[in-house]
Amino acid sequence: MLAMGRRGPLSEAIGLDVPLPARQPKIIVLEDEKEIQSLVVAMLNIRGFSCDVAGTVAEARALMKSVRYDVMLADVQLPDGSGLSIAEEEGPEGPLVIIMTGSNDIQTAIQAIRDGAIDFITKPFAVGHFLQRIDRAMEEWKTRMSLAHYGRALETLVQLKSEELSRTSRQIDEVCDMTVAALGAALNLKDHETADHCVRVSQNCVTLGAALNLSSFELKNLKWGAYLHDVGKIGIPERILLKEGELAPEERRMVEKHPIMGYTMIRNIEFLGYATDIVLAHHERFDGTGYPHGLKRERIPLNARIFAVMDTLDAMTSDRPYRAALPLSAVATELKNKAGSQFDPEIVELFLKEPASHWLVQGRVEIHA
Repeated sequence: MLAMGRRGPLSEAIGLDVPLPARQPKIIVLEDEKEIQSLVVAMLNIRGFSCDVAGTVAEARALMKSVRYDVMLADVQLPDGSGLSIAEEEGPEGPLVIIMTGSNDIQTAIQAIRDGAIDFITKPFAVGHFLQRIDRAMEEWKTRMSLAHYGRALETLVQLKSEELSRTSRQIDEVCDMTVAALGAALNLKDHETADHCVRVSQNCVTLGAALNLSSFELKNLKWGAYLHDVGKIGIPERILLKEGELAPEERRMVEKHPIMGYTMIRNIEFLGYATDIVLAHHERFDGTGYPHGLKRERIPLNARIFAVMDTLDAMTSDRPYRAALPLSAVATELKNKAGSQFDPEIVELFLKEPASHWLVQGRVEIHA
């Protein structure tokens, strides 16, 4: 069983204390009006940032051939096109994009957000509002840097440990389990309530997967994916992750990025290649109303459909600040009511056939119907 312990040599090895970026972000301002250019540069200087400026799309492309920018502030309307065109060309690996637009062009800015821009600022600028937006962009840049740090550290750990140990199946699995546990420990540093939850939901997923006659290989990946389902929350600022009360819309949008963040973190770790389905799809719903991709029915990976049922079991049978743990009878009612909307009906039916004693819940198995 995977376990998330306290910090130790393994935690130190992968660098769970994410270092602050060792450099300033590289910023490009794409704006054709000289007065606005100067104003933006001056406001960035207030925060201690330097930047390059371009007045046309062509100038920006020329600069980007030799510099990999972290953040781009781009006007929508330029003499030779739109700053959005560069953002679309660069894709998700390109700079974080903040759109600068006039108040009469808000719909374009909103569409830009949907297409991947992280924010927009309306002209004319208010200094305080502009600096607030820049501060938010810098926080997201630091998050991106942290995710890259974790990804590189974990890839290195797998490579080093694989070279140290003889390549027997048992020893390699031990290295993999240790790596998964270490990554889970990184999340536990930010959200201390996740450790036991991850252990329980992982074990319960394996139990239900065995009832579905999954192979040992499939069960192993189901175990790892369930354990790491929320790993992307490492990239969510703590002010949002630990906030009490309802999230603001922009905070909710940030939280809803964690499946993609988690997928980005582990997708290049070879042994986790078949465990990414839960990480990416654990908030999809059977009727297609989930996120991040609105998958429907069998397009949702089987492991993610199994996880959805087990996650609900653990959430309902665990104590919460606002209520005590609920009995298994309440879980059964919830699953029946939402079979076909939130949950796969066939998996719900299989779960309900299994004896209650099979499930690991908070406080072991003392909660009964």
